[in-house]
Amino acid sequence: MAEPEKPHRRRLVLLIWILVAVFYAYLSYDYIQASMRDSKLGEYLDHVVQLGGAERRPSQEIRALILLKAEELHVPLSAEQIEIAGTGQTLKVSVAYARDIEIPVLQRVIYRKQFRHNVGYHPLR
Repeated sequence: MAEPEKPHRRRLVLLIWILVAVFYAYLSYDYIQASMRDSKLGEYLDHVVQLGGAERRPSQEIRALILLKAEELHVPLSAEQIEIAGTGQTLKVSVAYARDIEIPVLQRVIYRKQFRHNVGYHPLR
């Protein structure tokens, strides 16, 4: 009678391993996706600061451009999380926000990834 239980037990162990693999794959995908979006936002921040500094753009316009890009990338960023100091060649922008990495199906936060960017104007080469 022990023989019929072994195939069921093996299938159950295999199913558990598959579920664990899917769980970690989803978490990894969510983490990598958040990091890639942040990288794109960082590149855009550098671009906006360089152009904004060279053209002496007002801080409200720079903030609006950053918020539009964040919305486009689905980055959870608000106007209060963007600090702009100086104008022209002294322009500096700091952005800090957090992104939640959630457990699939349960929608529970398992990890909160913190992102921070500090970008200052430097002459274009």
